[in-house]
Amino acid sequence: MITPVIPGRTQTARLLQDAISGWSAGRGRVVLVTGEPGMGKSHLLDAIQSTAKADAALSNAPFIRVDCSPPIGKVNVAQIQPLQPFGKAIEKLYLEGEQAAKKRLAMNIGMSLLASLPIAGDIFYAVKAISQDVSEYKRETAAMQHKKRAAVTECIETLEAISRQTPFVLLIDDAQWSDPQSVEVFRQLLSRIADMPLLLIATVTPSVAQRTNLPLAALLRDPVAKDHVHALTAIDRAQADEVVGAVEPTAKPTEQQSATLFQRSAGTPGILVEYLKYLRHTEQIRTDGTIVAEALEQSGLKLGDHPATDVLLHEIADDDAMVLALCATEGQEFTAFMLAALMNTDLLSTIRTLRRLQHETGLIRSIGMRTRYGVKTTTYEFTQTVAYTYFLHYPEYEERKHLHQRIAEILTREHDASTLDEIRHQLAVYIAAHSLESEDNTTAERMLNESASAARAIGAAETADLIQSDYLNAFAAPSAIMLGSETPSSEGQGAGQGTASVADTIRLAADAIVRGQASAAYDLTISALSASALTTHERCLLLCLTARADVERGAFVDALARLDQADALPDLGTKDRCTILNVRAAAALRSGDSAHARSILHEAAQLASRLSGTARILTLGNILLLQRSAGESVSEHYQRILQRTLDDRSWAGLKEDLLKSSE
Repeated sequence: MITPVIPGRTQTARLLQDAISGWSAGRGRVVLVTGEPGMGKSHLLDAIQSTAKADAALSNAPFIRVDCSPPIGKVNVAQIQPLQPFGKAIEKLYLEGEQAAKKRLAMNIGMSLLASLPIAGDIFYAVKAISQDVSEYKRETAAMQHKKRAAVTECIETLEAISRQTPFVLLIDDAQWSDPQSVEVFRQLLSRIADMPLLLIATVTPSVAQRTNLPLAALLRDPVAKDHVHALTAIDRAQADEVVGAVEPTAKPTEQQSATLFQRSAGTPGILVEYLKYLRHTEQIRTDGTIVAEALEQSGLKLGDHPATDVLLHEIADDDAMVLALCATEGQEFTAFMLAALMNTDLLSTIRTLRRLQHETGLIRSIGMRTRYGVKTTTYEFTQTVAYTYFLHYPEYEERKHLHQRIAEILTREHDASTLDEIRHQLAVYIAAHSLESEDNTTAERMLNESASAARAIGAAETADLIQSDYLNAFAAPSAIMLGSETPSSEGQGAGQGTASVADTIRLAADAIVRGQASAAYDLTISALSASALTTHERCLLLCLTARADVERGAFVDALARLDQADALPDLGTKDRCTILNVRAAAALRSGDSAHARSILHEAAQLASRLSGTARILTLGNILLLQRSAGESVSEHYQRILQRTLDDRSWAGLKEDLLKSSE
């Protein structure tokens, strides 16, 4: 078995060789490689992949590499998408697999499980019955809701199930950007992976983890992880000479030049490599391998300049630089779909432009077809972080703001058009990030609330709390109040107010449910329920609306738990009990149990007969809707009572909706 070639890192190469050999023998392992920028972490992963391709025994084995998405502006998008790197890995594994059925499954999943592995259980079962269609696994049953709440456990079980069928190596770069759930997967795998045919190698920048990812920083210091952490530190002079020989095998620096290169790089391999690239680019390495005597002294370079890249970037024509700036605005990983939309050109022309830039500059590369934003599209990435950063800031302030606004608008259209909750939730993170960059705080807040709600739905409470503390708390207005650009009002009450009473919140939540924004309604009611000074009636209504939002989201177990809480409240009035019964009926009907819904509504009707106004309308309306959904003839008796009640309140719009024909 070939040993990975990593100049200046003999000990690291040996460690990785042992890990790969153990994996080949069926023993799993986690290796967390740490090091500051320039220490060679990404090069290490490159070396592993190159070694695998060159080794006949490994050439057909799956070596899956994914990068945690870097922040977009102020938003660390990877950190607020539960289990993002593992979702990407599973997508790649299926797309690169041999079986057509697996490929079809991966395509149908959409959005590549990016955010929360909401259907991790689907993949787990698909391993057992791969020929079945993905739709069979997306049924919103109580059992699936329970599985969604065990996201970390489900992710580990999925990885284990796949690895037992197809042993694979998972390489994760830039894990410092990962989310708390992914860190927990790392932690649990430390004690469980030995019996799995899975090798996990992740790279981490410790200083970034310390600032932005405390769970990961704590894991790196945990004694349990001690034997799994491998630190890349500065290299010594002999190792630096080894790097020079590997990068420029024909170069023959003098002793003084070698000493200067080492001194200028401060033992950082990445900086040393950039100096060598600079010398080559400026033709200061002669054909005989000698280096121009004053080359380094005249360069005027400072530590970390990345000289070769800077020279190249400044030579790019303005039109091409602007295209690359559009790419960078989307992120370090970008898509032909988004660039075509931004440039208002067709996809084929866009891909031809990107292919030309890839060949001419080497700054971007295609990583193949991926499903992003619910769209199958060719995806690209910047090959160098410094190039990505350069083009990200290439446009002027007004241009950058406009570009982020355009991306947010494009993604919002995809969000609103999608019928899949998973895609909407995943899009919400990116819409929020680009909205913040375009200074559209209203949209950003709404989308962050949706992301927090989606995280709670799968049991990723840490991620939901992180969204609240790091982003939502920064807004001046309470996040639960605004659903969009303006605050909806009812019958003229509370309109235009900067804050909302409980009554306002109830109206807003009900309006959000009617508009199909169940996640927004959920966040409104959950926030309002945290208040201590609520009457029994207010708490009951909020719990019922929360349950109704859960029904819309398919979280039936959660909905019933909320209704049980409402039922247990002291001193409930008849109207409150009638409301609880109506929401129970809605849950039963949506879960397919129309007989139980009918029984509940019969009980609610007995209570409503002693009430007036909204309770009667709610119950009678639900009875008519139930009869209509069951294909039954609508009761004329109930219809007359409902019509009279609606006429009394002059609710013509509701009357038209409820009393329309069954067609």
